[in-house]
Amino acid sequence: MKLEPLFVAKENKLYKIEDNSLVNIEELKRIELPWSKVELEEESYNEELLANLREELKSLENQNIFAILIPVVDKALETPEQFELFINACNHTARRVKDCVSVVGFELPQEITKQGFAEDSIFQNFVDVLSKKHAQYVYFSKQNNLPSELVQL
Repeated sequence: MKLEPLFVAKENKLYKIEDNSLVNIEELKRIELPWSKVELEEESYNEELLANLREELKSLENQNIFAILIPVVDKALETPEQFELFINACNHTARRVKDCVSVVGFELPQEITKQGFAEDSIFQNFVDVLSKKHAQYVYFSKQNNLPSELVQL
């Protein structure tokens, strides 16, 4: 089930597609997801936590409240293998909440964006993996000088 995008990023700002209105990102609920709690062991995920997340997001959906998912890097993220595990954990999370309209997108941790936004970057790999099945997501970052299709927090 692929959801149609409800939001779009333009010039580092978030807009509702329906009426092209600017969205106040301060009003979006921020949900932190520590990597160590999502991925208990390599490629072994906490399905109970993800089921609870889905319930919370469905509740927000019923209240017409939107959220940003914030993966928190709380274990080593330095090697290509660790980056792959992290991206896979985020992608698994996205799969578990794939039908939740309340999810605007993901906030990218600095570890993903600090190396830049080139085609062969970790950032681009993250977006490419998630976008295969979740093209509706918008990506947020606290970093300056973002590409225009990201939203600066």
